[in-house]
Order: sequence, then structure tokens, then C-alpha cells
Amino acid sequence: MSARPPVAQPPTEVVPGIYLVQIPIPIPLRFVNCYLLRGPSGWTLVDTGFHDDLAREAWPRALDYLGIRPQDIQQILLTHYHPDHMGAAGWLQELSGAPAYLPEPEMEQFERFWGEGAAEMGPRQIAFFTAQGMDPDLARALAALHDHTLAMVKPLPAVRPLPDGSRITLGGAKFEVIWTPGHSDGLAVFWDPARSLLLAGDMLLATITPNVSVWPGCRPNPLADYLASLERVSRLGARLALPGHRAVIHAVAERAAEIAAHHADRLNRVVAAAGPEGATAWEICRRIFPVEALTLHQVRFAVAETLAHLVYLCAEGRMRREGARYRQS
Repeated sequence: MSARPPVAQPPTEVVPGIYLVQIPIPIPLRFVNCYLLRGPSGWTLVDTGFHDDLAREAWPRALDYLGIRPQDIQQILLTHYHPDHMGAAGWLQELSGAPAYLPEPEMEQFERFWGEGAAEMGPRQIAFFTAQGMDPDLARALAALHDHTLAMVKPLPAVRPLPDGSRITLGGAKFEVIWTPGHSDGLAVFWDPARSLLLAGDMLLATITPNVSVWPGCRPNPLADYLASLERVSRLGARLALPGHRAVIHAVAERAAEIAAHHADRLNRVVAAAGPEGATAWEICRRIFPVEALTLHQVRFAVAETLAHLVYLCAEGRMRREGARYRQS
């Protein structure tokens, strides 16, 4: 975990009736972008941060700044299952009594990581990482992060599913639920065509690229999913995207094209990093990322993202897997 992040600034109105709330998080990203949408009779809260001291300090300040009582929150919307986006949802649900919604395709991952499957996830990750050539001690240290994170998503919210293609009223406006897998199996964006506004979650980020990773039990080719989702989002023609981290995005299609180009370059780098003799996913990861300079949290994502690119390359026929090693085709 990183050093304690700085205290967040007061909420800012980024669109009339929509307030950005930056909640500090104890990982290198430092903040998660959450949003409060004002409606005619109450508020919608989008994403939450972890359930930790940082969120428990930041949320009451943000609500008080806007004159919002917990009971004024009418609904809690979660863009995806990752703990920095849903960890405090159960706590906020207890305070407000509001229903919480999660994209329907994300329900399985939610249960796998935080619900009934949570106890099995640590051992599954150890087996997963060692199968990629990682030292078992490091694999156990990475898997232990999951057990540590479990405490920061409790209590779990009671979530209701939002089907892909459905419409939901957020802050008095109608948004379409659009499934955009890749960053997670069931991440959804929320599209308001009347204002050309996209609640993008972690689908698009302004100055960094969303992590696209293979995890135990996930969809088989998340990078292919993500690139298809990029195309789907680009076709919307959004003029403004409100992302899950960093700055708002005004050139939405252009940013999507930049991220696609980044992955094309990364795919070439992965092929080159395998070398003529081939290598394990962990060896390739170490040749691409400055692993020694990364936190355990970042190492975990680096190797899982390397594997996502290797899976994509094998599906495209540019590489092949032989046991634990990947070779150029």
C-alpha cells in the first residue's frame, strides 16, 4: 500500500447537477472519482471508494458540504466490482437505506471475489501466478492482498442487477446501461444521449490506461473484449466522459483511439519480449515492466495484464503456448 493519500478537495460541479467527489484510496492511484447526481427528490451516488478510514472521513465531509443527509441518497450505482469502486457501498447503504445497483454481467465476479467464492480466491491466485512462472513466495504475497482487501469491502451491499441495454434514471436524467467488458467482466458505462454524456467508470481514463487483466475464472480473452468495448464507446459520439480516476475526458473518441494504439504497441512489445527462445508470462512481464520498482499491488496487475496480451496474441495466432512458456509463431 502507498503512503496515506492527501485529503480530497470539496466536491466540484462538473456538469449541472453532477458533482465529482474524489475519495482518497490507499493504493498508488490515490483517488477514485465518485459522483453525486442531484434529482428532483433526492440524490444518486455513483461508486464509493474502499470501506476504510479514508472513505469514512471523506464521505461525511462531502455530503455535509452539499447539504446532503444520508437519507437523501435515493440509490447507489456501482460501475463494476473492483473494491475501490464498491468497497464502501454496504456501509453507505446502511447509512442511507438506499438500494444499490450493479451491472447484471458483473454479478458473477462480485460473488467470486467478495461473496461466496472469496475464501477460494487466495489459493486460486497462488496456483494462477505460479503457473505463469512466478516464485511461490511472491505468488503467496500477491494472493494475500486479496485477503487484506476483503476487510475493505465489508459489509457487502445488497445489490440489484442492471441488465445491459436497460435504462435507469440518475439525477433526473435517463441513462442507458451499456455493457463494456474488458477492464472487468461486467463493467458497464451509463450513457445520456440527450447531453452526450458518458459515466465511464474505468472504461476510459485520461492520462493512464485502464488495467486489462486475466484472473482466475474470468472471461477467456479480456483484451479482445476491451478493444471491442472501445469501439462501441467510440461510436456513441460522446462529448464528455466522467471517468473513475483522474481528469474528465472531453475528446472521448480520440482518447479511445489513443488507448487502442497503446495496446497495439504493447502487443508488439510482448512478442519481442518473448524472444526467440520463448518465455513464461512472468519472465515477459519482468522484461516489460519495472517490477522491482512497483508495489505488490502494481506487480499483481502487471503480470495479469501481461497475460491478457499473451492470451490475445495466441488467439490471433501471433504466439503459441507450450506448457508454461509462450513462443513466437
